[in-house]
Amino acid sequence: MARMLVFVSQYCWGHYQSCLLLVLSLALTAGAVTAQYTQEEEDRGVGVVVEPQELHHVVEGTDHVLTWYSNQTSVVRVDAFVSDEMVGTVTWASAVSRGEPNDNYIFTGNLNVSALFIGYNKIKLSLYDDHNVMVGEVTVKMTVLLSYQNLSDLFTVLLGILIAILYAIMGVTMDLSVVKTIMMKPIGPIIGMICQYIIMPLLGFGLGMLAFPGNSLAQLGLFLVGCSPGGGSSNMWTHLMGGSLDLSIMMTFISSVAAFGAVPLWVLMVGPYIMGDKAEFIIPYKDITILVLSLSIPCCVGLLIQRFLPRVSKVMKLMLTPLVIFSILFTFTFGVYANVYVFSLFDFTTVIAGFGLPALGFLSGLIFAKLLRLPGRDCTAICIETGIQNATVALFILKLTLEKPAGDLTIVYPAAAVLMTPIPLVLMAITRKIYLYSRRIKSHHIPHDSPENQIEGEKDDTRKHYDSTNTTVVNGANNFSSVGIDNPGLVVREEDV
Repeated sequence: MARMLVFVSQYCWGHYQSCLLLVLSLALTAGAVTAQYTQEEEDRGVGVVVEPQELHHVVEGTDHVLTWYSNQTSVVRVDAFVSDEMVGTVTWASAVSRGEPNDNYIFTGNLNVSALFIGYNKIKLSLYDDHNVMVGEVTVKMTVLLSYQNLSDLFTVLLGILIAILYAIMGVTMDLSVVKTIMMKPIGPIIGMICQYIIMPLLGFGLGMLAFPGNSLAQLGLFLVGCSPGGGSSNMWTHLMGGSLDLSIMMTFISSVAAFGAVPLWVLMVGPYIMGDKAEFIIPYKDITILVLSLSIPCCVGLLIQRFLPRVSKVMKLMLTPLVIFSILFTFTFGVYANVYVFSLFDFTTVIAGFGLPALGFLSGLIFAKLLRLPGRDCTAICIETGIQNATVALFILKLTLEKPAGDLTIVYPAAAVLMTPIPLVLMAITRKIYLYSRRIKSHHIPHDSPENQIEGEKDDTRKHYDSTNTTVVNGANNFSSVGIDNPGLVVREEDV
């Protein structure tokens, strides 16, 4: 009898649990269905219908008319407002009109909506009766796109042509014997790869999480910049800062080739964590291939000119520094104008994050190079190559993966990093100039027969010997170049870097 009672109680308790779980499941399902219905009802509208039902991919600077219809018995007033007045606004609303007897509606009216700026927006329309009671409501979604995309594309084409010319001139100035020496002992490229594809992605991910908690688009933008290969203007800045241009070009080429494996690995591993498992990232292998070819082909052309047209190569070497300066000015004038909308989306946090990513990259590359006691010109090249990312890869991933205008909005964060990158470089250049000037002033006050001057003379003799045995001799000791080509824009001694 006792066993039967236990069996019955267990049986009833089991069914009770099943029933309880069933009730809970039905309640949760009903709640989800109700929430979904409420959202759909809000978008579809209650007591009012709008044509068109949404303003999808309209261009900024354009006006659009929304027409509403209602079968309510009384409508005397219409209110309309937007969720983001920066993106779009309602410029006017017509008076309420009564329909004809044969129409399938009773009241109607129009709204004029102006698209002002790229982004997402919602237009909420409410109808009120003669007792000031809301009798109808509807929400219209709005997405606004850029109006001058062709200007941005023109800048991209012109910049690509300019960079191709610069790489051809850099190929003319490359010293193959130095390249061979670097490949025999590739400490610099190895350090560059570690900084480029281990430290920089982690810095981009951590900085995005710290600066933009809850903003997945901002986190993704900074992370993708950190994953991008080196390049961009790194070779130009290395030349201006007196670094080893040969090492810089080699690191750019190696990191661009390594991007075929490193970029997909990082994006597919960390990207879903930032955007969710439903995100389907598109890796621009075609654009990475174009990037590698756009670097290697002009350099090969420059090497051929150096080999078979020595007189032409001498003229091209003189053009390097002016063209580098022109390309930087071109980027920060016409390039800024072609993408001026980006500045309207900047805030303090975006600017600080954009400054922090390249600055931390410069610092990490410099520390690693100094710890391994590399020559000063190599340290300069590794420092600059680590901090300057080729954000083109990040931009392509964002534009191919995210639907417009999300892709255009997300590139604000890579753009902030690109625009803030020259600031640490300018500070480094000013600091370096002050240091070299103080050294020069100090050397003028040292007597010729002093012990310090004798030590400097011994160093100069050592440099001349090293220059004649391990590097190319260039016009005597005053134009000494320890690694790579002689920089006509900035002659630097190794220990002064």
